[in-house]
Amino acid sequence: MNKIFFIVFIGLLVNACTPRNEYTTVFRDPVLYSKTVGALTDVITHDIFSPPVASRIYAYSNLAAYEVMASKSAKYKSLSGKLTGLHKLLKPEKPVNIELASLLAFMYVGQELTFSKDSTQKIIDGFIGLAKAKGMPAEMIENSQNYANEAGKAVIDWSKKDNYKQMRSAVKYTVNNSESRWVPTPPAYMPAVEPNWMKLRPVLIDSASQFLPIPPSEFSKDKDSKFYSLAMEVYKTGSELSEEQKAIADFWDCNGFKMNISGHVMFATKAMTPGGHWMGITGIVCNNQKADFAKTVFSYTGVSFAIMDSFIACWNTKFVYSLLRPETYINLYIDDNWRPYLQTPPFPEYTSGHSIISSASATVLTSIFGKNTAFTDSTERRWGWPDRKFASVKQAAQEAAVSRLYGGIHYREAMDEGSKEGAKIGEFVFNKIN
Repeated sequence: MNKIFFIVFIGLLVNACTPRNEYTTVFRDPVLYSKTVGALTDVITHDIFSPPVASRIYAYSNLAAYEVMASKSAKYKSLSGKLTGLHKLLKPEKPVNIELASLLAFMYVGQELTFSKDSTQKIIDGFIGLAKAKGMPAEMIENSQNYANEAGKAVIDWSKKDNYKQMRSAVKYTVNNSESRWVPTPPAYMPAVEPNWMKLRPVLIDSASQFLPIPPSEFSKDKDSKFYSLAMEVYKTGSELSEEQKAIADFWDCNGFKMNISGHVMFATKAMTPGGHWMGITGIVCNNQKADFAKTVFSYTGVSFAIMDSFIACWNTKFVYSLLRPETYINLYIDDNWRPYLQTPPFPEYTSGHSIISSASATVLTSIFGKNTAFTDSTERRWGWPDRKFASVKQAAQEAAVSRLYGGIHYREAMDEGSKEGAKIGEFVFNKIN
């Protein structure tokens, strides 16, 4: 566990050669914020949070950092007036280092919402140690900590009103005999993940059903039906994958808890969630576009809001239609020996979660930085996949969506309609926070 957190400490020491008393320059480096988000991703991955739950952690942590940053910004304003019930953070009465306070507020909330308290505390202690090493006055460090605590408490108090605890103890998903209804899939046959997630309070969209997509094609076993043709596309594509298509599927898999079988032994491997992947992309784009600290925090906040609201909307659609996965349909009606290239996630098919959150994230980033945001995505290096180059974040989102077809885990409609809904949510979120 300790090894993964060396990443953030390396980031903290990047400017180790700077003279004492230059703490302002050190903490204003926006790369430090990106490395901190990456450190939280490591914690989320280690603690095995599901993609929807991870999105909630990112959104609230970034919100705390944003509120601190906005308290002394001429450009960015508090979101308390747009987030009903959020306590507005007053301007600091004592001298604080606003960047240190933002980083601490981010981690205070991240620590509260994750399990690995010792690991998150090491990150927090790293910030304090760096501030001392760079000559920040003890009083300013203490003031910054107190201000960050105030912001973190306001966000945590607001998070407790989002129905999270209540909906997680609600009635779970039940399987019935409907032919079109989702059922658990191999190899672990896990129950549906977060079947009540649509009951969570959204960040900015009005409701989980605000941008409800059109219904999926009507279920049918008829070989002349639209639904059969959709399943056949998945079957044929998955049976004839090129090496490039496999590379795309692997790169965007983002399966946080993959079950593996070796002989008679089943074991799990961890990876970052789709939201974690887009947090990484956000940092790359901010760095490429030379965004300052404030704009970087704003960008992360906007993307994390779009991701959280997209998961809420997506899960609402998934459990409204509760459509069976291609693997189930193909094994029953086309080829009982067929297996998808990627492991089928444990929740209903329509719409595609990766498609909606990728499209929403790309829409926010495009709104901030423009259409021509070429970048090289290096987020998957740690998982063994080579970097991929994109001419724009929209192109990356489109590839993320089609990866689900190559992986054999979604029908085309789920990707297309999910991408459309994600774009609407991303635009809505950006307009709200902007």
